[in-house]
Amino acid sequence: MVVKLEKDNEFGNIVHADRLFQQFLVDYNTMIEAQRLSFIRLNKKLIHYEILNGLQEAINRGETDPSCLGRRVVLPSSFTGGMRYMFNNCQDSMTICKRFSYPDLFITMTCNVNWHEICDALGPKGLSLLDRLDIVCRVFKIKLDQMITYFEKNNFFWSNNCR
Repeated sequence: MVVKLEKDNEFGNIVHADRLFQQFLVDYNTMIEAQRLSFIRLNKKLIHYEILNGLQEAINRGETDPSCLGRRVVLPSSFTGGMRYMFNNCQDSMTICKRFSYPDLFITMTCNVNWHEICDALGPKGLSLLDRLDIVCRVFKIKLDQMITYFEKNNFFWSNNCR
């Protein structure tokens, strides 16, 4: 299968800037995270602030020193990477295990940097693998999706009776 990762008729200076491209991606993602945190900080009244910072639980326990309670900004569970996000993901996975039983297999997939899709995308432009790690990630995601689709389509691990 041929995978088109870039258009042939476009030349983007930023993607040919080697390590500067990586710095651009890091700065861009940092700006996105800063905007998300700024939104949460400015709209914390929309979040149930009193409940989330543990004041009710502390009162129920009989604590009298309020200096050790609460946080300045409480991240909602929708904030990727936050403590509540991780806790909810853990709870979801435990619920899945309770409902469908524990997994029998744990499948891992690794990326081969010599896959022809990666070499074809980097070769004509004279770029090294470290210059365009985004291409490696894209190819890996495409191949992972293909593997999952293959497993689902062919009922690789279960029969139709088990559903």
